Amino acid sequence: MSDSGPPQGEPPVDVRRAPLTRGSLLVALPSLTDPNFVQSVVLLCDAGSEEGAMGIVVNRPTPLQLAEALPQETLLKGHEIPVYLGGPVQTDRILLLARAEEPAEGFVEVLDGVALGGTLDALKEAATGQGITGEFRPYRGYAGWGPGQLEAEIDQGAWLLLPGDVDLVFSRSPLTVWQDLMARVGGPLEFYATMPPDLSMN
Repeated sequence: MSDSGPPQGEPPVDVRRAPLTRGSLLVALPSLTDPNFVQSVVLLCDAGSEEGAMGIVVNRPTPLQLAEALPQETLLKGHEIPVYLGGPVQTDRILLLARAEEPAEGFVEVLDGVALGGTLDALKEAATGQGITGEFRPYRGYAGWGPGQLEAEIDQGAWLLLPGDVDLVFSRSPLTVWQDLMARVGGPLEFYATMPPDLSMN
């Protein structure tokens, strides 16, 4: 990354490019310094309700394998399925995002072609005696906001709202998803497209 800063004199970024609703993407803006969400991309799974909002961070893979997280499930042994860090809330809980035309039993559609499951039964629905079928990803924890909290953070310039994108949620290069979105949005944010995923590399 060069020593020069982001372009000056650019018009302000339009942070609401999609509705605050289930299926939209919540993208951390560079001003967001909370370590739980720096350079994070969140798939909103619930928003606008009286209870607040809930989502899954989709771009933070971890070294943990699903078979290690659920050692009692012999069906998973021998399968290399990395667990992602879905957010700072209830990190002892595993949630699943599955890519399918129709949600399986125990799953709820959160985006066209993507469904969320949060129980061990849902995990078993995604598997057969031959191993895991279909495309899905497990996540430890989730991101949560109280009533009005997320709206306030968006208004303060912490988040960018974009339309949902199935291919992005299941990207083969999750560590560069945030940078790819900065380049896609362009304008003053394009400067950050070259920022390394790990700031210690800079």
